[in-house]
Amino acid sequence: MFTTAAEPHTFEGYRRSDGRVGVRNHLALVSTVALANRIAELAADAYGTRREASDPPALVLHGEFQRGLQAPDAQRLEQVLERLVTHPNVGAAVVLCHDRRAAQAWQARLQGCGKPVEVLAVMESLGVQRAIDRTADALARAAAALRGARRVACPLSALTYALECGGSDASSAICANPAIGRYVDEVVQQGARVVVSETAEFIGGEAVVRARSQSPRVAEAILRCIAATEARMAGDGDHYRGVNPTAENIEAGLTTLVEKTMGALCKIGTARFAGCLAFGEPPAAPGLHFMDTPFFSPCSITGMVAAGAQITLFAMGVFNPSGNPLAPTVKVCGNPDTLRDWPDGIDVPLADLLEGRITLDAAAQRLGRLVREVAGGATTHTERWREGQFIVPRMLPTF
Repeated sequence: MFTTAAEPHTFEGYRRSDGRVGVRNHLALVSTVALANRIAELAADAYGTRREASDPPALVLHGEFQRGLQAPDAQRLEQVLERLVTHPNVGAAVVLCHDRRAAQAWQARLQGCGKPVEVLAVMESLGVQRAIDRTADALARAAAALRGARRVACPLSALTYALECGGSDASSAICANPAIGRYVDEVVQQGARVVVSETAEFIGGEAVVRARSQSPRVAEAILRCIAATEARMAGDGDHYRGVNPTAENIEAGLTTLVEKTMGALCKIGTARFAGCLAFGEPPAAPGLHFMDTPFFSPCSITGMVAAGAQITLFAMGVFNPSGNPLAPTVKVCGNPDTLRDWPDGIDVPLADLLEGRITLDAAAQRLGRLVREVAGGATTHTERWREGQFIVPRMLPTF
C-alpha cells in the first residue's frame, strides 16, 4: 500500500449541521416530477439573469420522475429525491412540485432537515410566467442564505466515494481501475466510506466477493444480488457470462462479461466489503460497500450519489461521458488514444503508468492530489461540461 504521510489528509469543505461535509455548496432547484422540469429550467435561467455576482448559479436537479408510481417504486423515488435535497453538497434548496398536496407532503418530509429549503407547487401559481417568477424569487432567497458559508478544514475520512467504470478496455484493467483501487485502500484505512455498484459487473466475480467480505452474511447478501441480476438478464435467452453487452467494450477488445468483471473489480483494491446496500441507501459505517444497482453508469451513479457520495471516481478506457451534476466526477484514464482524442474530458491521465514510466503507487498519489483539489473546490471536466443525469430505476410497470 502506498503512503501519503507527507501529504495532508484534510481538505477545505463545508460542514453541515448533521455532521457530514460537502465539497460543494450548491443552490439546488429540485424538480420532484417531470411535469415541473421545464418550469425549473426557465426559473433557473430567470434567476441567473438577476443574481448577485457573488451568489451561486442554480443547479437544476431533475429526471423523468413520474406521478402515480406504485410501491415500492414511489417509495424509492421519494427516498432518492429526499436524499438529493439533503445531500451534503447542497447548501440550500428550492423544491418544485406539481400540486399543492405534493408540496404539503414535501414540506412535512423536509421539516428540520438542517438547511434552508423552500417548497413550491407549480399549480398554485396560476400562470406559467408567475410560476417561473415565484421559483426564481425563491432561488434568490435561498442564495441569500448561503452568503455566509465558508470552507473549513475537514478530514478526508469525512468523504464518501462512488466508484464507477465505463468504456472499459484492457487499459482499464491495468491502469485506471488499479490506480483507483490503490487509492481506495488508503482512504478506507483512513476511515472513509466507499461505494461500488453496477451489479452485473460482478457476474463472474463471485469468488472475489466471498474472499473479500468481512463476514459470510455480507458475502451472501451480495451474492444474492448478483444471482438475481443474472437470472433477470437471462430472461431474454442470452447467456451473459459468455458475451459482452456493450458495443464499445467489444470494439475496445474485451470479449466476455466475466473478462470485463475481472478488470472492474480492480477498482476496489484489497478492501473487504463491510455491507450490501439497496439503491440509494447510505452506508452506515466506514469501509467498502456494495450497492445493488442496474446497468448503466448514469443509473448506478445516481444511486451512489443519493447515498451521500460527494465525489465519484470514474475509470475509463474508451471515453465515456457519464457523470452526475451533484457530485463532481473525477475521470481517470490510461489509454493514450483516449487521452489524445479527449483531452478536455479526462482529469487524471495515466498513460505513463501504461508505459511503465511511473509506479502504481505514484499513479494513486496523483489521483489523491487531484481528489484533494476537487474536494477543496477545483472543478472537474464533467462539471465544466455540465454532464450527467439522474435515473431512478423502476421495478413495476406504470399504466
